[in-house]
Amino acid sequence: MRAGAYRVPVVLQRPIETRLASGEITANYEAAGSVFAALRLKSQSERFEDNRTASSKTWEIRLRPFSGLAGGWRILSGTRVFRVLSVCDPTGRRRELLCETEEESP
Repeated sequence: MRAGAYRVPVVLQRPIETRLASGEITANYEAAGSVFAALRLKSQSERFEDNRTASSKTWEIRLRPFSGLAGGWRILSGTRVFRVLSVCDPTGRRRELLCETEEESP
């Protein structure tokens, strides 16, 4: 992939788990870095759920290697939030990461 393909600014967020005094665990996110990425819609679907239509969109996000990036992280692009499902190095050369993500509905 050419360097020019990475043209969408995104913010990477890592999950931070906090244990409350009651024993409940809450998940918050903190910014881990800002990078440029290439986004591509892979699939979308709609289903009827709880008397309304719910949609699901799966995205492929490619970016330069970023240490620690893994499933469970979030990627923000403007007002859109993507939940990282999996991360891999498709060529094994440490030149780019391929993230399979799901767009979270507001």
